[in-house]
Amino acid sequence: PSWLIEQIGGMSNKNFKVVSPEGKSYILRVPGIASEGMVKRSNEDVNGKLACKMEINPAIIYFNENSGLKLTEYVKGAETLNSGTIQRMSNMQQVVDIFKVLHHSQVRFSNEFNIFHELIKYEELLKVAGGEMYEGYDTLRPKVFALEDVLNGLGVDIKPCHNDLVPENFIKSGDGRIYLIDWEYSGMNDPMADLA
Repeated sequence: PSWLIEQIGGMSNKNFKVVSPEGKSYILRVPGIASEGMVKRSNEDVNGKLACKMEINPAIIYFNENSGLKLTEYVKGAETLNSGTIQRMSNMQQVVDIFKVLHHSQVRFSNEFNIFHELIKYEELLKVAGGEMYEGYDTLRPKVFALEDVLNGLGVDIKPCHNDLVPENFIKSGDGRIYLIDWEYSGMNDPMADLA
């Protein structure tokens, strides 16, 4: 018997189901092109493993912080949620429970995620790539950045956050349990950012 490899879903990364000769299944994640400028893999490594300890992320077996290559346990019967299925009340209740665990934990992620700093980083990456921002951005930009002072005035109580909440980052096992995956943008942040 030999290893079996089958490409499965993924939005910005390539994911493969890998089955060993003994029949053990894993998920191999290969990062997408150009993600290295936006993701600090050492943060993803630490934060993803902390999420495993909270039992809200499938077990990570191997992580390479240089390449971003990641091997996780295969979740049997896994279904990737989408904008329709996530809205089912039973699914939404589990999503809420995941955030109760994450946001109310005493865990300290290895980095802070500040959306305004991220925007500046993306602007720099765009400049280096020779790209252009969409029409009207120059007018909108000062209004967006003025919100930082407003938020700071309200007071920010930072907690561990995922910071990339698309429905596709939730997977549901065959027995109905939901996990939150892909901790590439995770960090300490205002939990309202996750909920927004």
